[in-house]
Amino acid sequence: MLVKYTENTKLLPEYVFNQNFVYVKCKSQLLKLDKSDSIHHMSHSQARPELPPLPVSANEEPSEIYKTVMSHSFYPPLMQRTSWTLAVPFKEQDQHRGPSDSIGNNYSLTARDMKLKDLVKVYQPVTISVPRDKASQGLPLASKTSTEPSKKKMKLCIKGKDDATGTPLACKHSSSSNMKNATDSSLTYPESRPMSPEQQMDVMLQQEMEVESKENKPSELDLERYYYYLTNGIRKDMIAPEDEDVMVRIYKLIPKTLLTTPALEPLQVSLRSEKESDYYYSLMKSIVDYILMDPLEKKRLFIKSIPRLFPHRVIRAPVPWHNIYQSVKKWNEEHLHTVNPMMYTLKELWFSEFKDLRFIRTADLLAGKLPLLPHEYQEEIQKHCLDARQVLLSKWIPTCAQLFVTQKERWVHFAPKNDYDSSRNIEEYFASVASFMSLQLRELVIKSLGDLVSFFMIHKDGNDFNEPYQEMDFFIPQLITIKLEVDDPVIVFNPTFDDCWQLIKESFLEIIKNSNGIPKVESILFPDLKGYNMILGTVDPEENLVADFLNQTLEVFNKNQVGPHKYLNVYKKYDDLLDNTAEQDISTFLNDKHDIDDFVTSINSIKKRRNEIASMHITVPLAMFCLDAVLLNHDLCERAQNLKDRLIQYQVDVNRETNTRYKNFREKLGCANDLMANVLAMQVQEIEFGFSESTYMPSGCGTPPVFSA
Repeated sequence: MLVKYTENTKLLPEYVFNQNFVYVKCKSQLLKLDKSDSIHHMSHSQARPELPPLPVSANEEPSEIYKTVMSHSFYPPLMQRTSWTLAVPFKEQDQHRGPSDSIGNNYSLTARDMKLKDLVKVYQPVTISVPRDKASQGLPLASKTSTEPSKKKMKLCIKGKDDATGTPLACKHSSSSNMKNATDSSLTYPESRPMSPEQQMDVMLQQEMEVESKENKPSELDLERYYYYLTNGIRKDMIAPEDEDVMVRIYKLIPKTLLTTPALEPLQVSLRSEKESDYYYSLMKSIVDYILMDPLEKKRLFIKSIPRLFPHRVIRAPVPWHNIYQSVKKWNEEHLHTVNPMMYTLKELWFSEFKDLRFIRTADLLAGKLPLLPHEYQEEIQKHCLDARQVLLSKWIPTCAQLFVTQKERWVHFAPKNDYDSSRNIEEYFASVASFMSLQLRELVIKSLGDLVSFFMIHKDGNDFNEPYQEMDFFIPQLITIKLEVDDPVIVFNPTFDDCWQLIKESFLEIIKNSNGIPKVESILFPDLKGYNMILGTVDPEENLVADFLNQTLEVFNKNQVGPHKYLNVYKKYDDLLDNTAEQDISTFLNDKHDIDDFVTSINSIKKRRNEIASMHITVPLAMFCLDAVLLNHDLCERAQNLKDRLIQYQVDVNRETNTRYKNFREKLGCANDLMANVLAMQVQEIEFGFSESTYMPSGCGTPPVFSA
């Protein structure tokens, strides 16, 4: 058969085919080529040959064969078009293999020439079980028969099948295995295990650098051909479709509101299409990458190298403590009983019924009558603590004990089986239970202490104010009432701030005090048990935790001492009433002679001061504290009233003395007038009766005046 192609004046090669060889005549030269090197199979071209286009004179449409040959001349096929099975690589076409050998050939390059007939057949021995009654009757037993497999020499290197270089195919190692061996031989691993993360990273980087140094970077032509085979090398019908259950599982993860929204329907269609294309693309890429692992396929497809995948670096955390951890974990499971179901039951009971229990109910305090007097505050704190303690003793502990009784199958196996068995397991179990319940009690105490701190933190900004004092600046309810009293010659607080702090500190200690003495659950389960500590643990007053709570409260307490001391400046102008200076001034005033107007002015001044004192605040809100000034104002008013009364009394005494003197004078004057009237009458009588002038003279009236005739 002779095939000729001519184009203009250029003489193209002539191909002559026979059974074994192909003769190529080109420019008066005749070349003898092996059939395997001919382009009758265009997929084995050596340097990407291209057939010339059809002559210009040819007006006929190119045939399908011509189109196929033209396509295969530039892009040799990757997969066979027709085969017994789907997705059969093209490299299997020139091999005489069955479907099973062809499938197995693609798994490993080192075993690509192995066939099923060359493998050693292993026969499993057959064991026949005979009923016991037949054996007892003396019937012959079927002997075990095992056929020894026939030993055949495995043909790893098949003669006559050499590649282009003359090296046996089966004995030739792949480049990947050579690279792996070279990498393993060049790396030096640390002697000790496990390696640190830095060492693991160094090893991985060294491996990547060595692999990268042995591989060439893909050229633009390699990338172009690689992308072509990714997109066109494998038909879609060669790949198994995705399981329908995948979309069902995906839809289960999406909220129904999003699936039923009409506006999102185009987005769903787009995402489904994208998922399907990603599925087929990922499988196509995996198949192409796997086929290109064969160096011969790379050479046939004219792809020298492919892009390297981004390295996946996984670092294993160093666990030198693994064995210790395992042993400790096992010991904990056997002795601490942390995974016992009763622990979970106790936890559920606590969170369902007692999680809101507090020794101090701050909400009730804030909703009650505030501010409280010191003794009222102390009584309220004690009452709250006793109520919480009663709940623990009468409800929590008995309920836990009842759970142990009703669910004893979960722990009774720890009890000794008889009098001689050790009770260590049951003791350890209830010790774990006690520890767990102690933690719950401790949590209750800590939360109660925290709530009490929050109760005082309401006034964390302090009570300092800008003078003059404005009552509306302090509208938050106060907590404790402090009385202002007079301790000559100063104003004092009752109770003092030291006593107030001691009262607040005692309220924290009262919580801890009422949490002590809560019995363990085994005290109810085993009332005859003695010689053990049967009290649950709680918070120690000497712990740093308690000190931190007290320090936070003390900081707020100190900020709230500024306002009460500053408010005492309001009473500075009345210091003369406290140190008796005003009394001395009144005494000095009375020692001098003054007109009645001076007395009136002084009395009105004292009266005005008294009215000012009486109009002052009797309760002074100052954040945490409320000052009670009733006694102080009353005392100052009394002192001012006493000064006023003294001036008035002095004037009254002076007026009384003056009135007495005037009265005495009037009495004497009246006596003299009566005497004169008597004398005149007597004189008239003497004249009339002729008596002498000196006959009648009353005693004690003095010498009567002498009147001239």
